[in-house]
Amino acid sequence: MFWLALPLTILVYFGFKKLYSRLAWPCLNPVLLSMLSLIGLHLVFELPYEPYAEGAYPLTWLLEPAVVALAVPLYLQASQIRKQLGPILLACSVGVTLSLLIVIPLAWAMGGDAALMASLAPQSVTTPVAMSITDSIGGIPALTAAVVILVGILGAAFGLPWLRLVGVTDPQAQGLAMGCAAHALGTARAIEQSERHGAYSSLALILSALLMALIAPIIFSLYMLFLT
Repeated sequence: MFWLALPLTILVYFGFKKLYSRLAWPCLNPVLLSMLSLIGLHLVFELPYEPYAEGAYPLTWLLEPAVVALAVPLYLQASQIRKQLGPILLACSVGVTLSLLIVIPLAWAMGGDAALMASLAPQSVTTPVAMSITDSIGGIPALTAAVVILVGILGAAFGLPWLRLVGVTDPQAQGLAMGCAAHALGTARAIEQSERHGAYSSLALILSALLMALIAPIIFSLYMLFLT
């Protein structure tokens, strides 16, 4: 499995990407289908995960420069963004705060304990930041990583169609929403839409991560005071 991991992953992804380019249905998101296919392959053939992870390490390593590359469309739209920085910061602050105000009590209402609530709290920001926040407030980083990836995949697949459905058609607003709610995967999808979508989504991704790191511990601590 070690030697097959890299070519198999690339083949599966680009196969689904080609299918998506032809049909463009949200449920055919190539990241989602690739993930489900590879998980199914491991389960059906009872393959160990560790050799696969080692074989696919080059793709994992490329995640870091790929995230840095998201700054390119942000740089290209910098002059326009500077004029709107105040409203953008306000929008991201509201988005992050509402996310925390909804997710934590919802997890509590469904019977979740403090560790589960802490693990779900930062679910809308990029994985490394979310895991660090979770660890600092007593959650389970591995659970946070899984939830963040799921949120990103769902956001990338259904975010733009949902925004159009509810009447949000402005590219800047769509980009901000995608970056704030679906982090890097949502931003990658936004870049496919247009350069402007990608720029505003990249900015929202960065601001949301910073704001979540500042706000999440405060709101979580306040909830713990009232719920326990």
